[in-house]
Amino acid sequence: MTEWNPDDPDAVRVHYDLSEWDFDQQGELASALAEAEIPHGWVGTELVIPDDFEEATDAVFVEVEQRLGIIGKGTGDTYLTDAEEEPAELRVMADDERLTEYPLADWEELERRLVGDSLTAANVPFRWEDAVLLVPTIDEAAVEQILLEIESGDVIPVINDDGDGDELPFESLNSFFLAGERLRKDPGDATGLERLLDALNIADPKRPPRGVELRVWRTTCELAEQLADALVDGSDTDEDDVTDDDGNAFDRAAQVASKLHDLLRPLI
Repeated sequence: MTEWNPDDPDAVRVHYDLSEWDFDQQGELASALAEAEIPHGWVGTELVIPDDFEEATDAVFVEVEQRLGIIGKGTGDTYLTDAEEEPAELRVMADDERLTEYPLADWEELERRLVGDSLTAANVPFRWEDAVLLVPTIDEAAVEQILLEIESGDVIPVINDDGDGDELPFESLNSFFLAGERLRKDPGDATGLERLLDALNIADPKRPPRGVELRVWRTTCELAEQLADALVDGSDTDEDDVTDDDGNAFDRAAQVASKLHDLLRPLI
């Protein structure tokens, strides 16, 4: 897929308002875009793509809308390029403005950063006092919707690589996929297990690769851990030792590997 930085201020982007699409429909669209190798990102329920890919994206929309029976949702004037958008006046909080507090100390740093990015994109003024978010009370509904989307994993984080190696490479996702592909067919495959363990050694559930939804990445890491645990359990288990309830460890490993493979197939 073409490298693209959605934060590049010089890039012309096209925005698609998909607030009327549910999460499953948005997921189907994201999978179709990935399969077509169209770079894209999300800001809340708004899809963002490079201007050069507008025609190809429109074709993907037609296919997905026809397949899912959602023609007419999120079309027409809701698609705007950055060049067409009227610049919004930046809002600021008044000194005497009534504020609502949201304690977010239990949230990960990445999630809190996503909150700030999303509020900025929505032109909602805010400030932080340690891990407590303060916003105008009149914006409560919009803020709570943003928090819900981030908490549920609907917002894709963009992790910028500043040259310090802090960004997790997309190859780690590919390694998990290939491990699932091999281990679902043969849980005893040594190469598949080695690839799985190597990916687990560098994977951080809190920091997904560029363009991967946080929720999808966390599920990927959870399934990979379950798969590794099942294979470790199975290493000392006779394949003929089958229980009526769960089957043997290798059967369980094959089932988890299939789930891992199916989860990642649309993204590879």
